[in-house]
Amino acid sequence: MVASYNNKTISAMYSVLPTRVIEFMDEASNYSFSESQMRKLQKVMGFGSRRVALEGETVSDYAVYGIQKMLEDGVFRESEIGAIIVTTTTPDHFIPPISNIVQGKFDFDEDVVCIDISQGCCGYTVGLTYALMTLNSLGDKKVLLISGDVLSSKVSTRDRASRPITGDATTISVIENTKSDNKVYCSLKNDGKDAFAVYIPAGGSRMPITPETTKEEEDEFGNWRGKQHLVMQGDLVFNIIINQAPVMMEELLERSGDKVEDVDYFVCHQSSSFTLKKLAQRMGVTEERMPRDIVPKYGNSSSATIPVTMCEHCDEIFADGKKKKIMFAAFGTGMSLGAVLMDLEKPVCKFVDYPHNK
Repeated sequence: MVASYNNKTISAMYSVLPTRVIEFMDEASNYSFSESQMRKLQKVMGFGSRRVALEGETVSDYAVYGIQKMLEDGVFRESEIGAIIVTTTTPDHFIPPISNIVQGKFDFDEDVVCIDISQGCCGYTVGLTYALMTLNSLGDKKVLLISGDVLSSKVSTRDRASRPITGDATTISVIENTKSDNKVYCSLKNDGKDAFAVYIPAGGSRMPITPETTKEEEDEFGNWRGKQHLVMQGDLVFNIIINQAPVMMEELLERSGDKVEDVDYFVCHQSSSFTLKKLAQRMGVTEERMPRDIVPKYGNSSSATIPVTMCEHCDEIFADGKKKKIMFAAFGTGMSLGAVLMDLEKPVCKFVDYPHNK
């Protein structure tokens, strides 16, 4: 799907992160590598620190805390919100939806639209596209887009492929109509034939969790997992990103009439520093225009990484005070790919540390 929308923008992005920090080498004893191998892996793959939620903390906990901060900061008023859209793969419960939980925590109108979307790494671009569509029916109301995951608890402590990069975060973006002449282009693609390239076998209706499913087994690469843990075919996912994402991004540029060099910044899902380095090379984009420093500092927080990247680099991106042409691009679980191209004035961006005692 390729679509365009007129006169819409992102006015704010808040990223709520756990205060708990785990360093890569702190968990070295979990993996069957020597220290020298671990150091080499750390350098090549860009492993560093990551933010990790405490057991029992949820996406709605982080979202409610972040929204309260936004209200205190005067970013918006409750009466201005017309829709709450949530993208996550780690819902608080099967029922009720997170969007309804959040709606009930504040004085939002009862006619606020509540939508939950099961999306992981591609969640921000999917949610942003839904927000843009929804705005056409909201008049002067705004959309709260909540994107985030607490996936660390779903990754085995002995999974040396995924554990070192998995972080947690929840982000809240304010999407709204604007009187400025501003066209936004969106592209969403899905390849369900590879849907199980990233998945968690047990925990749903297909395979309920039992004592048998929680027994950890070693795979051919030395990773130990139970069936309630996330498993990823890393080579397949990498090849899809490197081969299919550039095609999608170039198609979107063709639709908008822009070229790669016309885009000021490519703000991509932070799957790993290594993957984004290869993607930038494939696209012919400098590291400065495609930041890839988020995973070594905060971890891969699934659908939250694009707003986290914006919060990290906002002052740098808008240092001259001018509007910038930015492409948001994401890829992952599903397998899904999405991109949004827009001219953006500096949004209100802020990091919020979750205190772990709320």
